[in-house]
Amino acid sequence: MPKKKSEVDVGKGFNRIYFVIAGLWVAFVFMLFIGDFFACKVHTDISHTYPECDDYNAGNQVLQLFIFGGLVVPLYYFLRWIAQGFKK
Repeated sequence: MPKKKSEVDVGKGFNRIYFVIAGLWVAFVFMLFIGDFFACKVHTDISHTYPECDDYNAGNQVLQLFIFGGLVVPLYYFLRWIAQGFKK
């Protein structure tokens, strides 16, 4: 027998939506990192035309990748904390 609307677990739907959006965010940040790396380090013959490649540092880019990609973890716990406040 199907559950009533009041008995539907909203937490499962929230988790699924959040993990899909978080996965897309991490993939997007990773693709930006790979794009900068290939533009500035692998194709050095044409990288002199890009102003962002003048001061390129791969270590700094990896740090930014972990910071922006890792933002999804504290955001998940913050949103979960807010969602738990609405539960009865």
